[in-house]
Amino acid sequence: MAITMPPAPQRAHHTHDSRRSNVALISDDLYSVLSETDTLGYIHKVGNVYVALRGTTVSHAVEVGQSLSWDQALDMVHRHG
Repeated sequence: MAITMPPAPQRAHHTHDSRRSNVALISDDLYSVLSETDTLGYIHKVGNVYVALRGTTVSHAVEVGQSLSWDQALDMVHRHG
């Protein structure tokens, strides 16, 4: 599966606390946030809102916040690790 980003943010890597993460498109509105070795969480786009989820599997991931900003949602996934 190719790594794809949502239309607004056009970058494939995000740096947070000296860590790098990749984002992979799971479905039309669901993205997984990946470190080099693990799944950190997910971002679910619901309308104009990005819902940040933390957990290794989407079925057991816990919501850690919501934002209108992709970058803030990505930071939420990182912060709640």
